Amino acid sequence: MADVTTMRIDERQDLAGLFSRLKRHLPIMLGCIVAMVAVAAGIGKIVPRRYTAIAQLEYTPPSVVAGAPQPQLSDLARDAKIDAQVQTMKSLAVATRVVDQLRLDRDPELRAAAKALVTGSATGKQAIAGALLTNLDAARIGTTSLFEVGYTDRNPLKAMQVANAFAQAFMAENLQARLSEFSDVDARLAGQLDALRRKVEQADATVAAFRVRNNLLELPDSATAEQEIAAIRSALASARAEEAAARARSAASGATIVGGGGGTSSPYSTATLSSLRQQRAQVAARVAALETRYGERYPALADARQELDAIDAQVARERRDLSRSAGAAAQAAGSTTASLEASLAAAQARQANDVRASVDLAELQRAAQNARDAYQQLLNTSTQQNAQRSIVRPDSRIAAPASLPLTPSSPNVPLLLFMGAVLGVAIGLAIAYVRERWVQGLDTVDDIEAMLGVDYFNSVPTPASAIDQPRTGDAAEALLLHPLSAYAEAYRNIATSLSFCASSARGGKILGITSALPREGKTTTATSIARVLATGGSRTLLLDTDLRRRSASIALAPQAHVGLGEVLAGTATLDDAIVREEATGLDVLPLAATAGAAPHLLETAEFAALLAELRRRYDHIVVDTAPVLAVADTRLLARHFDALALLVRWRATPARAARAALHQIASVGVDVTGVALTMVDLRAQAHAEFGDPSYYADYMKDYYAKA
Repeated sequence: MADVTTMRIDERQDLAGLFSRLKRHLPIMLGCIVAMVAVAAGIGKIVPRRYTAIAQLEYTPPSVVAGAPQPQLSDLARDAKIDAQVQTMKSLAVATRVVDQLRLDRDPELRAAAKALVTGSATGKQAIAGALLTNLDAARIGTTSLFEVGYTDRNPLKAMQVANAFAQAFMAENLQARLSEFSDVDARLAGQLDALRRKVEQADATVAAFRVRNNLLELPDSATAEQEIAAIRSALASARAEEAAARARSAASGATIVGGGGGTSSPYSTATLSSLRQQRAQVAARVAALETRYGERYPALADARQELDAIDAQVARERRDLSRSAGAAAQAAGSTTASLEASLAAAQARQANDVRASVDLAELQRAAQNARDAYQQLLNTSTQQNAQRSIVRPDSRIAAPASLPLTPSSPNVPLLLFMGAVLGVAIGLAIAYVRERWVQGLDTVDDIEAMLGVDYFNSVPTPASAIDQPRTGDAAEALLLHPLSAYAEAYRNIATSLSFCASSARGGKILGITSALPREGKTTTATSIARVLATGGSRTLLLDTDLRRRSASIALAPQAHVGLGEVLAGTATLDDAIVREEATGLDVLPLAATAGAAPHLLETAEFAALLAELRRRYDHIVVDTAPVLAVADTRLLARHFDALALLVRWRATPARAARAALHQIASVGVDVTGVALTMVDLRAQAHAEFGDPSYYADYMKDYYAKA
């Protein structure tokens, strides 16, 4: 047997197949839809009518501080601001204003609803405001700057009044918040003004103290200071020149001075020194002459030399006196230079101090001026802020007040009906899924081949669905009364398939008819196939081997006292046990009432010999067996069959049961020849099973005789 899978054929996911399977459950789905729509309609009748009035507002914030430009908000910041406005609309403070404005604390409906909200920390008015908020809805309109507030109530007029009251209360609450912002700004400005005023006073005091401390009652004159420094520098240069000259003279030797090295500009008198020089020259000349003329021992030469020495001593003394005078002059000139240098340094220090003091004073004056400017600017802002406070407005405005609602907002009957239909479809689909996946009944040829892996014989319809105006409700009798109907033709197809698949090498063909479970049309099918073969001219015997039920024997030979058991026991002959059906020429080998007492009847050699005898006498032996899963009898008989048909009740037999029966039969080395569906509602199958042969029943109904 082919490998059996548990997957349904509808897993091909073709649209026609899916729609076909869906149509099988269409009555249940329609019932669910109708039921849910009816429930929704009932709810719509029961639920009281409620009306919703909606007022629209627009977020248009002004500047918080007077004179300040309107800030450019990003999209995210703007969305956050509008969301904050919506949340404020749904706040308890706004609802409390509405309660006070409309005196809703006297409303009996709200008072009753507020009883559940009263706690130790909530007052009665707050509880009423909370009850009011339960019927309120506020939301932004898309991504615009508009947002709306809606109130729902049984009374449309009250809904309109409350919605408009909420819009106005929100405006008042927002205005109060804005005024509170201005008050906070005023308080901060007043504090800053006081701080700046003290800062200005302190800066002015610091400037005055600095002037006094640095003797800057007037600003220093930089030109006068520069002139004074220039004069001192000029005098210092002259003094330095004189000092250099004096030091040079002081450093000069007496010979230089005597020799006229001092020049005409020398401040010292050299007349005496010059006279002595002349005298010395004369004496020196006389000494030289005497030495030349008279020699060293000449007495006058000694006197001349003494005179020359005396003159030299005087010259030396004169030179010393001149040197001392020159040193004193050089020292005096150095003192003058040092004095002038000290005066220059003092003047420059005064100028530097004046510059630094001027810079520090300018810095202090700038700080004081900045403080005065900041104070003046903040004072102007405070004045403008106080002026704008009188014309402050809320951040939002009422774009469209609520109007009187003329149609109820709830219950939304079309929406309820739609939701009921959707719920019905969902429940119907869920039931269909459960039926498809949990029950797993077999419906079509595709199911048989894909889920069981065996050949498909045919579908056996119910007489009511295959025969127009049937004369009987007995399925076995319908074959005889309507031999040319689609019902009879279904059995001919199964009989033909079984006969064609069976081998005649051993004689007559033994055709087994079995099922997985009881009450699947097995006896009716076996009887009908036997009658079809018999009426077709074939020597046919119907053998009943269902030891426990004996359904075929009860239907065709209810008065039989001997049967298969007695023949096998040797107490009756085969001819005595066989019963002939005169209408069809079918022979029946029944089971007597005592057959159930011998459970091993079908395992004996006598039974095998009996089958061999029947093969010699008949062309076809149709065997009605017991259900495979109920007892082991069918597996014992399976080896004797030339062909074996497994019957599956349409949409009733679980696929798992059919697979279990196939496995049990295969366990004894026998394969099932084919599977047939029984008790098929041909009309339902024709409308639901795309691709199944029954789908074409409408095309073929005129082909069969109607009588």
